Amino acid sequence: MTDEILPSDVGSTERILPTKPISEGEEKLPNASQPFSSFMQQGKGSPLTEAGKTPTISPFDLARGQPSALAQTPNMNTVLAQVNSLESTMSDVKNQMNTPNLRLKSSQKYLLKNKMSDATTSLRAANSKLGSEIPKEPDPKSFSGPLGKFLGYLADGQNQMIAAKQQLQSLKDKGQDLNPGDFLMVQIKLNKAQQELDFSSVLLSNAVSDLKMLMQVQL
Repeated sequence: MTDEILPSDVGSTERILPTKPISEGEEKLPNASQPFSSFMQQGKGSPLTEAGKTPTISPFDLARGQPSALAQTPNMNTVLAQVNSLESTMSDVKNQMNTPNLRLKSSQKYLLKNKMSDATTSLRAANSKLGSEIPKEPDPKSFSGPLGKFLGYLADGQNQMIAAKQQLQSLKDKGQDLNPGDFLMVQIKLNKAQQELDFSSVLLSNAVSDLKMLMQVQL
């Protein structure tokens, strides 16, 4: 294989051609001295708009208070929706606990006790931030049977939800609101309680399924 022969004037500066001028119909590149803020404009005629793409939200738009695609700030209605969801989950858990002849393993009782206890603790913390009157814990002696302790936790949680809903509705009717810190804490505590109750519902659902399967085998 032979080496390629280089031109004799390879080192000459005369070979460097000048920049090609812009011909008619071509757009000129942006001037380097153009302010940066002009590139952040997302209005009509921007490259993103012309390309059919959704323009992104710049920090300048947020500072000017322009509408954005961000989620709306949570309000009393969103918290009330959380409370209603919790009440629905509690109702499911109560129905599962009332399954005839339901028996739980020691490991299941241990998990259920921790989850239910954590859920009621979170609900009490949420009520404290809401400024509602926190209901007293129900008397354990009023609940008997193998699942009496868990029914006590459930009754306590239901009382907490009733108090929370009443306080939220009262604040909403009066046009009052919580400060952002307390509002966020209420949401966090309600989400925590929801997670614990969801776990409890799944645990009880598995126990009920095992019981039904055992009954069918015996038959």
